[in-house]
Amino acid sequence: MSNTQRFDLPAEDKERVMRLTQEVFVPHLQKAVEEARPQAPFTEVLSAASSAYADLLDMTVGREAAVKLLKSLADHLEKRPVRQTPGETRQ
Repeated sequence: MSNTQRFDLPAEDKERVMRLTQEVFVPHLQKAVEEARPQAPFTEVLSAASSAYADLLDMTVGREAAVKLLKSLADHLEKRPVRQTPGETRQ
């Protein structure tokens, strides 16, 4: 798909998305973050991971669709309940 084509977000199978997230992407991203940790401060490692994801979207579906997907992700993150690990407190 070229960077100039229109892209509408299709409906998602939320269960499949969550399964892929937990079983495929999170383990690989955790491994990449662990590999990068000795090379830079943690904030830079997270920034690099975010930049890589944005670049992947841009190259795959184009700028307009990448922006829509990232906005959708931000909306989802803002609305979902905060998950806490034992002993952690967030506000």
